[in-house]
Amino acid sequence: MIIFLFIIGLCFGSFLNVLIWRLNNKNVPKFWQGRSICPKCRHILSWADNIPLLSFIFLRGKCRYCKKPISWQYPVVEIITAVLFLLIGFHPVIWAIGSVFIVIFFSDLIYGFIPDEMIIVGVILSIPGNLLVAAGTALPFFIFSKLKMMGEGDIGLAFLMGLLLGWPKVGVALWSGFIVGGLTAIILILLKKTKISATIPLGPFLILGIIIAVLWSDKIFKIIGFG
Repeated sequence: MIIFLFIIGLCFGSFLNVLIWRLNNKNVPKFWQGRSICPKCRHILSWADNIPLLSFIFLRGKCRYCKKPISWQYPVVEIITAVLFLLIGFHPVIWAIGSVFIVIFFSDLIYGFIPDEMIIVGVILSIPGNLLVAAGTALPFFIFSKLKMMGEGDIGLAFLMGLLLGWPKVGVALWSGFIVGGLTAIILILLKKTKISATIPLGPFLILGIIIAVLWSDKIFKIIGFG
């Protein structure tokens, strides 16, 4: 069962890599159109080039045709998805929700963009949910986006967070995400890896906040005496 879940997770992760690349690049076929291609030379890939994780290892991290490096995103996403499936067990709906967040995480981290398609899928998977909490969570993000302090994609992600987590767990997720994101920004500025005026993607930190809320919110509530 463990091997089965790991292999299924690797295959899902391979598909998520397709989504991450094709949803964030306008001049490529839709994810359901055509065969996989090299992002660098656009050569059509054979089945031997598409074996999750193993192809990356056997090809030594380079495209078979143009010899340019294959992004580490591909094995990382596949391994993360496989480990997620192992931790979750056989729960397809939770697999799907986790996959949505993986696509959002890497899309925002790499491209600075959160695909609307993933928000829509996440909302559909989360219904019925906490609609009032979701609206309340998204409202501040909507206001900040109009003030050019946040991206519009963060509004949908905030709505999805409220829908999935409800109150008060969404508060833990937001607080954790902003704290981790703020500390990361300070460290990057001190190390002169970025500037104060630079834009740092918020989505990955909000998703880290979701993970913290799901795994440890009950312990956090006990520590602070909430509820």
